[in-house]
Amino acid sequence: MSTKDLFRQKLTTIKAELPQGTDLLIVSKTRPIEEIKIYYELGHRDFGENRVQELMEKAEALKEVCPEIRWHMIGHLQTNKVNILFKVPQLYAIHSVHDLNLVKKLIQAEKNLQYKIQVFLQVNTSREEEKSGFEAAQEVKEAGELIKSSSNLNLAGLMTMGTLRTDNFESEALRCFQELNSVKKKLQNDLHLELKTSMGMSQDYKIALLENSNWIRLGTMMFK
Repeated sequence: MSTKDLFRQKLTTIKAELPQGTDLLIVSKTRPIEEIKIYYELGHRDFGENRVQELMEKAEALKEVCPEIRWHMIGHLQTNKVNILFKVPQLYAIHSVHDLNLVKKLIQAEKNLQYKIQVFLQVNTSREEEKSGFEAAQEVKEAGELIKSSSNLNLAGLMTMGTLRTDNFESEALRCFQELNSVKKKLQNDLHLELKTSMGMSQDYKIALLENSNWIRLGTMMFK
């Protein structure tokens, strides 16, 4: 089977699982641009990268041949990389805005944007120390208010990841996703906005779908 036929099969299979209102983000980190081009040719437009430098290189390489591509930053974002990130061609969203300091840096740099970028606040629902993300509800609200009042940033919603170090992987993933929905509901009421969720990866996306995730982020399973 050719790579294109394999990718077509994977795309068809996963899209058949997605309910209305849920979109697929293909995580293309470490994958060659040739594979991204194949998925683009098959009609897919949303791709996620976790390193700013790799994202920039791929976006520059593909901006002519894939003019409708939409890039999503999904990895830990350092404040000193914000200005570089905002120069990425066809940048669409940042899923990993993890604290107030980063929010303020994004707002300071937003004058460099030519169009609005979608922002997801990362919430650390697992409370694992190695993960970034908001934990205090008041800080989530404060961050949301700052972004809501900005000119080139649009508060799209909230992002989380399930617990990694656990013997109860499925139940922990469900707890994390339910908690994110609870935070989202409160924030929607506080800010009078309609918000989305970005949750669910290759190992737990089926659980995320049960919790009505709007974006699932699938990497390895889409390429092998």
